Amino acid sequence: MSKIIVTSIPLDKLWGRDDEQLDILRKRNLNTPEIISILKDHPIEFVVASSGSPLDWIPIEKCFEFWKSEVKAHLADKEEFILDSFPDEYAYVASEWSGQVENPIILLEKYH
Repeated sequence: MSKIIVTSIPLDKLWGRDDEQLDILRKRNLNTPEIISILKDHPIEFVVASSGSPLDWIPIEKCFEFWKSEVKAHLADKEEFILDSFPDEYAYVASEWSGQVENPIILLEKYH
């Protein structure tokens, strides 16, 4: 279990479940249609970053369920958004990260 705590977002680096820094970089921000397109081709490794908590790596076998039950309703498709317009007043900003990875990694930075 990770001992590194997210202190601020946006993140400029990612670390794995065992706190090893990953050699990957932020590629681009994503909106709902772009994530749906990626999901049609590959399972996604979602990672949730929330200030004050360790990174939460969602198991890849749960990516479709997590997308439907959690992410879809809370995804901010624009850079500027109002938290009051989202259920429970929190939203995610999604970004794709690239490097030597087996499956696409999408970081969900949680704003609340």
